[in-house]
Amino acid sequence: MSTVQPPAVELPPVSTRAWKKNPGSDIVLPIAEKRRWVLGVWGACIAYAILRYNIFGPVEWIHLPSFVINKSFGLGAVVFLSCSYLVGKWIKAYPSDPKRRRSLAKFLGLTGLYFAGLHIMLSLALLSPAYYGKFYIDGGKMNLMGEVTFLFGALAIGFLMFPAITTLPLMYEALGGERWQRMQRMGYWALAMLAGHTFTMGWSGWLEPAGWHGGMPPISVWAFAFAVAALVAKAVSKPKAR
Repeated sequence: MSTVQPPAVELPPVSTRAWKKNPGSDIVLPIAEKRRWVLGVWGACIAYAILRYNIFGPVEWIHLPSFVINKSFGLGAVVFLSCSYLVGKWIKAYPSDPKRRRSLAKFLGLTGLYFAGLHIMLSLALLSPAYYGKFYIDGGKMNLMGEVTFLFGALAIGFLMFPAITTLPLMYEALGGERWQRMQRMGYWALAMLAGHTFTMGWSGWLEPAGWHGGMPPISVWAFAFAVAALVAKAVSKPKAR
């Protein structure tokens, strides 16, 4: 007995149109250039942290692997993120090569996000009155400084997720140029929250230079300065013609 074959279903043709790449994805920076940025920026952060806290300060060397290195992670995160938004404004890298300039900004931003993740993980692991006594009251709960500091930190990483997501492949095409740009600008809100994060935790120590170890300002001073510099550069930059 013969069987009746179902009619063939014609599949719709697969689109072959070219998708627009995300800005900054046109070229890849050489590994040597990436290495110079990471070693230069993070190396300076580590050296500063060791000098201030281990050599000139009272922190014992047994706390170098986590407590002191974590400070370099936090400073490095803010510096990389700030530099990402300073490229093309105050960082005049590749003025005649906009594709390479966007690629550099993308690399710096993602590197900053990576260091922020390291900083968050170590901070949560170390979070206790023994390490961060100024954030706590006698009962073991956080005081106002501690709660506001961590609120700003959480908001900063939340805002940072928007530009981070837009670095995924084909997001420029999926969102459209205008929405993609709006998502990228959320990074300025992240920088504002980072400025609040560092100011809240450190401003009291900024006013007592006599207590600076080795005469070196607290790391929070430099982090605050970089975040504010990126915001100021945005405020004074000329808007691009549409």
